[in-house]
Amino acid sequence: MSARHILALVALLIATPAVAESDPAARGLALRANTAAAARVPRLSVISGAEQWYGLAATLTAGTFNTVRVLHRNLAGCTATGLRLLAGNYGWANTSSAGSPSAPKERQNPYPITIHSAFEFAGTKTDQQQPRSPVRWNGQPTATLTPSSAAYAFPNLLLSDPVSASVAPGAAFYERSAITQTAAGQQYFSTVSLRGGTTGFGSDSGEGSTVNSGVERAFDTAGGDVSVGAPQFAAGWSALAVLGICADGSVAPSIAIAGDSIVAKVDDAGYGYFTGGWALRAFAPYPHMLLALSGEREMDAVQVWNFASRFEASGYATHVLWAYGRNDLSYDVGVLGLTPAQAVAAMKAVRLQAAKAFMMPRGGGAPGQVFIAATILPAPTSSDGFLTMAGQSKDAYEAGRVLFNQWLRDPSAAGFVAQANAQVAGVANAGVARVADPCAGLEVNAGGVPTRDGGFSPPATVTYATGTSSGSNTGNTFNDSSKAWTAGGYRGAELQIVSGTGAGQFRGIGGNSATQLLIADPWTTLPDATSTYRITDAPGWNGVHPGTRGAILAAAGINVATLMQPLAGQ
Repeated sequence: MSARHILALVALLIATPAVAESDPAARGLALRANTAAAARVPRLSVISGAEQWYGLAATLTAGTFNTVRVLHRNLAGCTATGLRLLAGNYGWANTSSAGSPSAPKERQNPYPITIHSAFEFAGTKTDQQQPRSPVRWNGQPTATLTPSSAAYAFPNLLLSDPVSASVAPGAAFYERSAITQTAAGQQYFSTVSLRGGTTGFGSDSGEGSTVNSGVERAFDTAGGDVSVGAPQFAAGWSALAVLGICADGSVAPSIAIAGDSIVAKVDDAGYGYFTGGWALRAFAPYPHMLLALSGEREMDAVQVWNFASRFEASGYATHVLWAYGRNDLSYDVGVLGLTPAQAVAAMKAVRLQAAKAFMMPRGGGAPGQVFIAATILPAPTSSDGFLTMAGQSKDAYEAGRVLFNQWLRDPSAAGFVAQANAQVAGVANAGVARVADPCAGLEVNAGGVPTRDGGFSPPATVTYATGTSSGSNTGNTFNDSSKAWTAGGYRGAELQIVSGTGAGQFRGIGGNSATQLLIADPWTTLPDATSTYRITDAPGWNGVHPGTRGAILAAAGINVATLMQPLAGQ
């Protein structure tokens, strides 16, 4: 990017909210907020929890029908009727746009997809022979989502017809979805995180996917259906959300989770394959949709063309969790060379823009949303796998992180909540701003004492096992044939290569057999029979992305019941 573009970008980033408001790109989301949901059905509620990731569908070939069985549960706290699927055909790309440097950004997929879906209300994890209720799209058995011809991505979503059913609070049911695509290589945010089966990353949920024929796609036979023991890494497509109407006329509190890799891909291997993290753990009791993107910066997410489909989809939720900042800090300070104070000034302006976009009424009778801004977790490094406090060091962007978090927490008129609420003062049916502080549960000082702005993570408290690999490891496995571990016993623990080939690597454990560990992220350097190791309860395998214990601690620091209180009158 040229020096001229950098200077222009810096000028926008460090502008005051009033100046940023006058910039067409910066105010894009706010403008769409008044019109995007004109066609919404205001009484619809998000019913279940959708926990997708992006990217896996790139393995689907042209013309392949891939049936995915997805477990849902009615989390709305009401009897839900008239269930609908919210479908999307968008993904992501590392790209530059409107002066913004190259980074992961939302983009609609370049080719059409055809969707065929059904609900399975009486099925269980082992019984897939129960009758299915087909989903219709404008009265048709399939729907085709065709990309827009617009220069930038715009919402590529479709809402199905309602399915006549009544689902009790807490009841489980399955979605069965299949697509065909005209070309290979498309990527979807709406790719199911597979948890079927009892081995590997499986949690015995009955979920899974397999390649089906056109006849099987009609869902009128059991042939080709997914078995409980289906492969764990098969790719597939599923809906962004299940929506419905509460029989008592209420609108159920629900949350759309947006952010970077800390709440998207993360490394909480104990939760499930490429899902988990503090946000999902904290808000799992409520209906939710995961709309995060690894590597995304908040400065990009507030551009209308980089968040179009997700912004539209999030409008069905009553609350929005906005968990960005780490990538903005590293770019503003590490690349642009801004001081921590300059970077934080830029980040404040962008955060207020995002808050206003979601807090403004959406149109079509829908009120604004509760905007929950998340503090930024510390990102210390460690020389010993987080075994000790002495081995940790604060990261290079700590000063900016502390300044930004202090602004978020500030209860005065100069703090985030007051400034965000002031932007919509006097606007009928506007939302409100709140703050989620995962640092309260995870962050400690140099002495290991829980302390906001302490800058460190707690150390490991237990070493579960040590040894030397027997070799024959693969990208996602680690072997020790001398062991007799309990299957699944180390799920969520952290594996550190202490010496030998691959020394210094840390990985989260997603599952294990008697002699093999399954890791969530592939090895950079493949360990061999010279590699010694230890398994601990360290809070993560790097300081940026909390592992299972780190995610649990961070989630425990959040008062979810208070944050999820509805707006007055809802």
